[in-house]
Amino acid sequence: MDRAPIHRNPNPPVNEYTSANRDAWDAIADLRQDIWPSAEFFAKGGTLLREHEVEAAGDVRGLRLCHLQCGSGEETLSWANAGAQVTGVDISPKQIDLAIRKAEDAGISGEFLAADVSARPVELVPEFFDIVYTGGGALGWLPDLDSWAAAIVQLLKPSGRLILNEEHPQLGNLEVRDGSIAIVGDYFDRQPQRTTGWRHFAGAEDAPEPRWEFHRTLGDIVTSVARAGLRIESLQEFPSTATWRFGDDLPTIRRLLGSILLTARKSLS
Repeated sequence: MDRAPIHRNPNPPVNEYTSANRDAWDAIADLRQDIWPSAEFFAKGGTLLREHEVEAAGDVRGLRLCHLQCGSGEETLSWANAGAQVTGVDISPKQIDLAIRKAEDAGISGEFLAADVSARPVELVPEFFDIVYTGGGALGWLPDLDSWAAAIVQLLKPSGRLILNEEHPQLGNLEVRDGSIAIVGDYFDRQPQRTTGWRHFAGAEDAPEPRWEFHRTLGDIVTSVARAGLRIESLQEFPSTATWRFGDDLPTIRRLLGSILLTARKSLS
């Protein structure tokens, strides 16, 4: 197995935003495990990948894949089950510890690293990966998309690809109330938002640790990727599957955009 060379750094450099987010994600790491499948699920070849992600990636057997903002590694292990040689990176050391433990318990080979993805982690060799992947709900934690996109370019081999699955930026500004869609936010408000508490899993609604979230428009995301030098190959749009956000009203919101899948490629030179 050809693994990514990693030099462990127990104290990855962070800024004031990512420091707060690291602490907030550390605090709910163990509790959050209740929403994910066990190691046994992955040991049996289980996957959480969406059909359109797998289709976009194609045959990943033997390819080196870096999953940025991997959390506790469930999608990373899903890519490993698809045949990729995986490396997961996340700001939260506790989430990474859980990912390592789950991989070991599942008998799946992979590397996991605690680091800030806003800049290329110095622990990773540049131009090593065939694919950089990021899953839904990741970009809202990043203070600087341009630095993030530049880091992806550095990580990818020539002709390597970015596969970005993300909630549509408009989604967080919508709620379903009495069967009707209500606008609850400003799509063009890019000011950092300091929040506490978590909505997408039980038991953490009143978690006191503050965190910072950053809203970007779809244009902001596409522009950062393109400005970094990646060639956009496709941008697909899909309805929402966020039952945690919309519950029984999900069929109503599915008439609107829910997520995007963006693929982009690094040039050969």
